[in-house]
Amino acid sequence: MDIAQGSFTVLLGPSGCGKSTLLNVINGLLRPTSAEAITVEGVDVRHNPEVARRMAYVFQAPRLLKWKTLRGNVEFGLRGLNVQPRERWGELIEKYFGAVGLTEYMDYYPHQVSGGMQQRVAIVRAWANEPQILLMDEPFSHLDELTAAGLRRQLVELWMREERRRTIVFVTHDISEAVQLASDVVVLTPPPSRICHRRHIDLPWPRTVDDDELFEVEKELRKVFIEKAGVPL
Repeated sequence: MDIAQGSFTVLLGPSGCGKSTLLNVINGLLRPTSAEAITVEGVDVRHNPEVARRMAYVFQAPRLLKWKTLRGNVEFGLRGLNVQPRERWGELIEKYFGAVGLTEYMDYYPHQVSGGMQQRVAIVRAWANEPQILLMDEPFSHLDELTAAGLRRQLVELWMREERRRTIVFVTHDISEAVQLASDVVVLTPPPSRICHRRHIDLPWPRTVDDDELFEVEKELRKVFIEKAGVPL
């Protein structure tokens, strides 16, 4: 599988098919039992772990430290990866908290804000390091649909605003979410997992659920799940 630089690639498949495992392989957190290469911009992650410092990870749950403020959690991420000079921290924190509309909440603690706001902070924590690659593991699956829809829109706006777009690899089992976000969809089968379909979606953002073209892509992917992945829907 090749993932194009600057793409918004969605790994779509049923629960348990290895989507999260694949993210962990890309990041170098897991070593595969067999692979010819796992390269990021031509460098094999297995032989040069430093490549992982060009990446950031957003998990299903926000994983914020409850004893730190929202600002403190982002500072923790900046300190941990240590790719941004300390003199830029303030600028980066202001920039990305502003981008997700949370500037006035920076000095709140996680328990003082909603789950959706906590997940926005998790995105800020990842984005503040200005990674070349952003790995996202079902980051909105635990949220109600209204909150998730708002966060999808904010994520796309954040991704599109930069001239040199970052590469996003996003995991989901939600077909509707995939077609709303993706420039490219990779469909995985149940175990033993394999790639059974790839689909480029050449539609402009922001996308809306009532778009007829989008609905046709969603129907096509549902058919793929039934006929190629063997997953009844």
